[in-house]
Amino acid sequence: DRQKQSIEDFCERVHEYIKTKAAGFRLNFFVDEVGQYISDNSKLMLNLQTIAETLATRTKGDSWILVTSQEDMEKVVGDMSKSQQNDFSRIQARFKIKIPLTSANVDEVIEKRLLKKNDDAQKHLISVFKKERAHLDTLLSFSDAGVQFKGYQNDADFANKFPLVPYQFDLFQQCRRVLSTHNAFQGKHASVGERSMLGVFQQVVQKTEDRSDRAVISYDMMYEGIRNELRGEIQSSIILAEKNLDNRFAVKVLKALFLVKYFGNFKTTRRNISVLMIDDIDVDLTKHKQNIEEALNTLENQSYVQRNGDVYEFLTDDEKDVEEEIKNTGIDDQATTQLLKEILFDEIIRDNKIRYIENKQDYDFTSKIDGTLLGREKELEIEIITEDYPDYDNVSFIQSQTMGSTGMKLVLPSDSVFIKDLKMYLKTNKYVKQSQSTSNRPEVKRILQDKAQQNTERRRNLVFMANKLLAASTVYMNGGKYEMGQTSDGKTRVINVFQDLIKTVYPNLRMLGSTQFSEDSIKNAVRSRQDDLFGTDDNTIPEAEFEVLNLIQRRKKQSDRTSLNDLKTHFTRKPYGWYQNAIWTITANLYKRGKIEVKKDSNLLEDEDVLNALLNSAYYGNTLLEPQAIIDLKLVTDLKQTYSNAFEESCSLKEAKEVAMAFKDKLKQMYI
Repeated sequence: DRQKQSIEDFCERVHEYIKTKAAGFRLNFFVDEVGQYISDNSKLMLNLQTIAETLATRTKGDSWILVTSQEDMEKVVGDMSKSQQNDFSRIQARFKIKIPLTSANVDEVIEKRLLKKNDDAQKHLISVFKKERAHLDTLLSFSDAGVQFKGYQNDADFANKFPLVPYQFDLFQQCRRVLSTHNAFQGKHASVGERSMLGVFQQVVQKTEDRSDRAVISYDMMYEGIRNELRGEIQSSIILAEKNLDNRFAVKVLKALFLVKYFGNFKTTRRNISVLMIDDIDVDLTKHKQNIEEALNTLENQSYVQRNGDVYEFLTDDEKDVEEEIKNTGIDDQATTQLLKEILFDEIIRDNKIRYIENKQDYDFTSKIDGTLLGREKELEIEIITEDYPDYDNVSFIQSQTMGSTGMKLVLPSDSVFIKDLKMYLKTNKYVKQSQSTSNRPEVKRILQDKAQQNTERRRNLVFMANKLLAASTVYMNGGKYEMGQTSDGKTRVINVFQDLIKTVYPNLRMLGSTQFSEDSIKNAVRSRQDDLFGTDDNTIPEAEFEVLNLIQRRKKQSDRTSLNDLKTHFTRKPYGWYQNAIWTITANLYKRGKIEVKKDSNLLEDEDVLNALLNSAYYGNTLLEPQAIIDLKLVTDLKQTYSNAFEESCSLKEAKEVAMAFKDKLKQMYI
């Protein structure tokens, strides 16, 4: 007959049973996964507490209860209320000895229960490792990006773990946990702790029993170990790929990418994916790399995965739909050019003027990309050419365009990834902005947020790639290829070439010599005495001054007026490239020599008025320059003689204007 059993009756029966045994006998009870059994049932929690307390008291410690449970109960029972947390804490307090099952324990259990070899096999594997240690270290090492895993520690570690690879213990454990938090498994209480790895590894190892002793397990095989536990919709992309992809290796890569989908610390670069897919010590690395590349290209093109920079990511169904819509989003050429302008000119070159080192002056330039003018046109020109340019491959045409021009062309190396990412950035940016809606499902909102965040990172990577491409660009100038060494970054390359562009376009810049002209140079020229500036010998005039004087004289003969603006316009352009302070200092020198006259509104200007006109841009349009009238030398001699007779002192001045001014000043002094 069935009889009702109380906790006290049970504990009494245990006590009576122990008394029938020899001294020192103990009776222990083992309960597996007690946490899942109790779940959120407070009554079962209290029952367990009562059993533990009563059994310990009645048998005086000769009977123990040992249980296993998930370490994080909230992952098993969901969010617990405050009272439930208190109840569970009291139960935990009754189990004073706690032994967490760590990864190290799991490694040991798996090695002893699944991977233990006989003596001959162990010795053989040890000898293999001694020969292949350096090769294995290289073969199974991940890139520096993301979390790092250690390889085989020594020959015994290799023999104990083979055909598994050390990283697989820790990586698979982490991947199972994050897949669980993303609701990938069937059932509310799917176990994803360390112990559950044992069953998966058992299935995986069994599948390799017919392979050679050089074969190792590739990470994608772990997928088969959890396949039956996964929810159908979470693996629909893989099922679709298995049915439709001819590239079977690509399907294996997709499975590996699925496993690490939510473990953000593992960076799925090509290098890291390549390591995950190693399945033989003697793998042909060249062929393996080619297979990886083909697989990833296939998966990306068909939207099974997305690439952000050099990281590839598995796409869920919702993510796949969004990715397809992004790829189908239209963008125009103007948007592409604008983004290139922002990256290349605004962020890498940054300045709209570049300093010429020899005279420390800044020269502005026209910005161009693929033949499109950006902003206002200037005399000097910097054009950057990408592979989107229609005549990108026609080197002779590009080179010929620079013949006799005032510009330089920088042809970026071909890089399909850069252009692809550039357009993907624009498409994603446009799609995310267009798709913002409060009616979106939460899953879609999350995907859009992720896309926006990924796109921010993509843009940073675009700037990095563009800088490398600009630094490695081929430069054409003045009808030929410009030879120069490697540069560390794009801006340095542009600045270095720009120095020679200025020399080429402005050969008459050398006329200024090494003198640094400033506003003070202008003031000193106007306010100094003639003999302070030029000494007593005025027979030789500097080349730069002669150029200015010659222009004024030539325009006079052609009945053209010459304003300060005319002078500035002429000498800032090729073949001169002179800067304003230099032009006005030279003009002041000519005025002081008496070679030119300065007039404003038909009035002849003297020193301070001349200086004011040179320093005030408002006067440049109506301040005129004319050659000094040529006066008969005999008249100048006669005036100097009159000066001597009148003032009883000789006049050392030579120019007619200077003698006349001196005469005028003396007369003023006499009548004041």
